[in-house]
Amino acid sequence: MHSARIRLLDLWASHPRFALALRAACAAAIAWSLVRFIPGAQDYPYYAPFGAIIATTSTLAGSVRESMQAVGAIVVGGTIAWLVDLVTGDTAPLTVGIVVALSVCAAGWRPLGVMGGWAPTAAVFTLIIGHGEAFFIGAYGGLTLYGAAVGILINVMAPPLPLAPARSAVGHTRHVLASQLRELGDLMVAYELPTLEQWHRDHSELRRARAQMRDAVLRAQESLTGNARARRHRQALRKLTEEADALDRVALLVADVSDLVLRSHGAPGDPTGQTTLADSVREPIARAMHRVADALDAYADGADTDPDLKAADEELTELLHFQARETHEQLVVNSVVLSLRRALDTFA
Repeated sequence: MHSARIRLLDLWASHPRFALALRAACAAAIAWSLVRFIPGAQDYPYYAPFGAIIATTSTLAGSVRESMQAVGAIVVGGTIAWLVDLVTGDTAPLTVGIVVALSVCAAGWRPLGVMGGWAPTAAVFTLIIGHGEAFFIGAYGGLTLYGAAVGILINVMAPPLPLAPARSAVGHTRHVLASQLRELGDLMVAYELPTLEQWHRDHSELRRARAQMRDAVLRAQESLTGNARARRHRQALRKLTEEADALDRVALLVADVSDLVLRSHGAPGDPTGQTTLADSVREPIARAMHRVADALDAYADGADTDPDLKAADEELTELLHFQARETHEQLVVNSVVLSLRRALDTFA
């Protein structure tokens, strides 16, 4: 029984979508149940659960911000439809087009943030369902705000803690980074090297993974606001943030390594010359890349990374003692060693 409970708790923690669904369902049901007691809400009661859903899809601080932005977008879009209807007095296709064009422009207004997209929806609803009446704007925005208040209250009682998605995003970024470094090492010895442009074009996954990681960590940090449960995990979140920052730095260093080995560099003192790495140096560089990638893969909370770090350090030390044919080739080798060494030091 105890082990089953632990597995259930682990499942619940690693899949926050379940908690999100439960909060949204409770908030929508409560808002729908109570909206009947609001005078004048009988014609448009469905906007209350709509607002509740908006408010429960984010962190506590985010739910307040996004709820206000959504209501603001509804008021802006509705007002546009109301004003255009006052001028035209009909719902002809041209009127609908004007309303949509103006509301889409208004959706980019900075204060509306990510919820600005509701402005065109509210504008069309006000024009067609509400017949351009000002009362509809108040009902739409007011009932959405009421439902959002219910959703915010649910979030206060059971605040979300998106720590698991952040941890997953950080782990995915680390895996992608190690895989690309290992693949670059394989290309050094097994295939003709691609151009730097081809490499970036075929390996855009790291950019997406880093963007998702930053967004996930930011949401986890935001969850600390007004969330007593999140404060108990402050230490874990701090370590996760540090790892995300470290991975961002390592990603830049790996990009520097790819530039060094894939781009032809001008030889110092000889503008017409090009520095390329000889076959004899490619293999030790590839081994060093593999060792650093192994160290990245091994890095995790509680994992013993000392053997991987030591192996990578020995490989880099050996590479540093490599004697190249020419001085400018030695400069490239030393630059590769420096970038890989700095990447390794990030997790040492």
